[in-house]
Amino acid sequence: MKKGIIAVMAIIFIVGFVGCVSYSHTQAIRNETGNTITEVYIRDTGTTDWGSVKNVEARRDSEGRVVYNWEGSVVWDTTNINNAAQVVFFRDSSSSETPRGMGNKDIIIKDGNGLFYMKNNVPITFTTTKDNLKDALLGGPSETLTTAAPITFTVQDRLPMLFVVNQTGYPLTLIAPIEVPINSQGRTQFQPMEMNRSINVTYRIGQATYTEQVTMKNEDATVNLTKRPPTITIVNNTGSTVDAISFKMPNAAAWEGGSIAISKDGSVHIGGARVAQTGDVAGRIINKDSMKLWLGNVNITGNTFDIGVDDVNKNSYVKSNVQVTNDMTLTFTQADKR
Repeated sequence: MKKGIIAVMAIIFIVGFVGCVSYSHTQAIRNETGNTITEVYIRDTGTTDWGSVKNVEARRDSEGRVVYNWEGSVVWDTTNINNAAQVVFFRDSSSSETPRGMGNKDIIIKDGNGLFYMKNNVPITFTTTKDNLKDALLGGPSETLTTAAPITFTVQDRLPMLFVVNQTGYPLTLIAPIEVPINSQGRTQFQPMEMNRSINVTYRIGQATYTEQVTMKNEDATVNLTKRPPTITIVNNTGSTVDAISFKMPNAAAWEGGSIAISKDGSVHIGGARVAQTGDVAGRIINKDSMKLWLGNVNITGNTFDIGVDDVNKNSYVKSNVQVTNDMTLTFTQADKR
C-alpha cells in the first residue's frame, strides 16, 4: 500500500515538473559600424550619468568558476563586440509570458579607433522565448514567441566631429571641453557628447583665457580660434628716455604688480618693483622710439587699464581707462605727464 502511494506521488511530481514552463525576455545590441566595439555605455533617458562601461563579464578560471580579487569582489573583463555580431544587454526578469517592460535608454558605443556612436531615447522591446522543462530534458529547442529586432549601430550613428583650428598666431592650450595643446596653425578634433545645442570651447594663451561658442548639429563642425592677447605699441614722444612701463586697474590705489619686464620677443611679464628691468631690447625706450608689448603674460583681468610710463628723470606719464581689445598704439607725450 505504501509503495503504491509513493509511486502515485512520484508520477504526480514528474507530470507537474515536466509541465513547468519558463520565459526569457532579451534585447541585444548589434554592431554594424564596420569596426570592433570596445566600450558600451547605457543610461536611462532623461538622466545625465553614463556610469561605468557595460560590456563586461565575470572572469572565470579554467574550471568555469567565477574569479574574485583579494577584497572578495568579482573580477570583471571587458568583452569586445566584433562587426556583424550582437550581444544581449537587456533582460527582463519577469517569469510570465508578458515582460514587465523597461524605460527608454540612451546608448553610446566606442569603437577601436576611438570613435563614438550614440542613440538617444531608444525603446526597449524584447524577444520572448518559452522553455518547457520536458523539451529541455529531451533536448528540444526553446520556442520563440515574439521577436524584436536588435538595436543596431551603423556608421550613420557616429557622433559629429568638432574640428578646432588654431588661427591665433600663438600656441595655445585647449582647456574645455577637452584639454590638449595646439600649436600655432595646428588643429585637433574630438566628438562632443552634446547634440543640437551650443557648446563653449575654452582655451588659454599665456595667462589669458578666451571662449568661442559653436553649435553642434547632426554633422561635423569646425570652430576657428582667433581671439588672442593684444599687442600694444608704446611710442615715446615725451622728450625723455622711458625706463619703466606699468599697468593698473582703473581706480586702483596702486599699480598692479609694479613695472613690466619686456622680454626680447616682446612678451610682457609683470615685475616686482617699479623700475626698469633687464631682458628687453635695451632696457629703455629713447625719445621718438617705440616698443611692442604683447599682453599674453600679464596676470590681470578685464580689458580696461590705466597705463603709465616713467622716464629717467622720475617723471610719470599716464593714460587712464584705456580699453585694450585689439592691437593698438599708445603715444605718450608731455600732455600725459602727472
